[in-house]
Amino acid sequence: MNTRKLKYGFIVLLLMFSFSGFSQQDPLFTQYMNNPGLINPAYAGSKGMTNISGSFRKQWVSMDWSPMTTTLWASTPYNKYDVGLGLTFLNDQIGPVNQTGLYFDYAKYFTLAKNRTLSLGLKAGFNYMDVNLLNLTINEPDPLLALNGRNKSFLPNFGVGAYYFTNSFYVGLSIPKIIRNAIRDRDNTLEVLGREEQHYYLTAGYLFTIKESVFSMKTSTMTRIVNGSPGSFEISATGIIYDRVWLGLTYRFAHAITAHARFQIDDQIQLGYSYDLNNSRLKYRSSGSHEIFLSYDFSIKGQRILSPRYF
Repeated sequence: MNTRKLKYGFIVLLLMFSFSGFSQQDPLFTQYMNNPGLINPAYAGSKGMTNISGSFRKQWVSMDWSPMTTTLWASTPYNKYDVGLGLTFLNDQIGPVNQTGLYFDYAKYFTLAKNRTLSLGLKAGFNYMDVNLLNLTINEPDPLLALNGRNKSFLPNFGVGAYYFTNSFYVGLSIPKIIRNAIRDRDNTLEVLGREEQHYYLTAGYLFTIKESVFSMKTSTMTRIVNGSPGSFEISATGIIYDRVWLGLTYRFAHAITAHARFQIDDQIQLGYSYDLNNSRLKYRSSGSHEIFLSYDFSIKGQRILSPRYF
């Protein structure tokens, strides 16, 4: 089998992962603990200040058509009404499959006791999915490519989330997309090529203060369940040195081991990087995954910048 056929076979495999009801369609984020707002609308405004964050992830480096994900997230509190507002932009590309999403977040905060807060969130927006197979080069004509070579879908959706946090603990539960939108062929007939599957996220974390302002240990977990797919679970431990340098490890069961670092440049700017070493069947074909993260905090209308922020 020549290289072109190998590439064609691999791209079909990627499309199966992208469209099948047995797949995980939401992008993967190693540094979710730095920006839970990407998966939970209830996090919007919880930092008590206006924040803009961005990230870029290159997954399965050295493999053709490997996933690339770019995100931009902004949120701000509206303290007068105990609410938070957020905006999420996401672009995820896997070979000829390009998915762009834009979502608005709304969170309502309830003070249960001193330093104990519950937030309930709502997310609403859309995904625009563009699948372009026309640029694929194959040895033999394929009627399927001629029929469905370019497929575009506009997929409105909404999600919900809950987030409870104190000064040293948090737990979150969210479903970012509730509607199981059908992805049909380009003529929008009854034939269903795939669906947007619901993803359920359960996150939690705890901060152990060993010596205040000198060294702390933050632990985090995330469980992700997808309809029709095996679930995933990961656990992280991060050492925080002088509230400026964060160094940690994450183990994603049966999938990857991750090393990550975060640097508090000043009271407003945070920079993060992570490297995933595959522990799955892909480890022999991929040289790992890279992810970078940048965040900027600023205050408007009397907001106060709180640094450091652990959650």
